[in-house]
Amino acid sequence: KKSFQGPFKACHDVVNPRDFFRNCLYDVCMSDGAKRILCKMLEAYAATCRKQGAMVHDWRTPSGC
Repeated sequence: KKSFQGPFKACHDVVNPRDFFRNCLYDVCMSDGAKRILCKMLEAYAATCRKQGAMVHDWRTPSGC
């Protein structure tokens, strides 16, 4: 959510997280909650954010990736 104060906060106004979230939710559910899928999706969002010039803080530690 845009009100979220986490490591992707600066990115949400630059790259809409909606599609990433929906794809992640589907993929994680279809793989019985596989952590590796979650980590791959977060990495894809972080990379897209950085390419668009948004600051992304450490997301690996809080997410366990």
